[in-house]
Amino acid sequence: MEKSTKNRILGFISLGIALWVTYMSMGLKATAYQGDPGPRMFPLIGAVIMAVCGIVMIVAPGQKEKVFLTKEQWKSCAKLFSMYLLLVLLLYLGGFLAAVPVMLFIITYMLSGLSLTDKTKKQRLVTSLIFGIVGGIVLYLMYVKLLDAKMPEGILMSMLRK
Repeated sequence: MEKSTKNRILGFISLGIALWVTYMSMGLKATAYQGDPGPRMFPLIGAVIMAVCGIVMIVAPGQKEKVFLTKEQWKSCAKLFSMYLLLVLLLYLGGFLAAVPVMLFIITYMLSGLSLTDKTKKQRLVTSLIFGIVGGIVLYLMYVKLLDAKMPEGILMSMLRK
């Protein structure tokens, strides 16, 4: 099967999923507050984006490419995906306070090899460490203190509180 046919099929699948998400979102209860978009807003935004991408793939499916990802790109993709799996594990074990700064540091360091090519490893390490700590503090203040959101505590943190 040639690439343009695959892209058109994927476009129709994306459009179908977007319609399904829109249908399912309409069943969510609205809030009682005036002007509050409620829980429907984010699924509907995602559905619109997915529908637009699906329509683009149907209308302009693209040309045949030689290689989708190189071997190195697949390795980088696997590393990044494994970091997200580690994030889930850290959120389960240590909660938001432990997981977010650690993951911000690790992912920032991984990606700094691409963006900070003129820096040494030590400079990238220090920059990533600062970003992880400051970013973790900012996210904590915004979500936990400002928005009063309930973040995952983690089983280790809940054991320490007892």
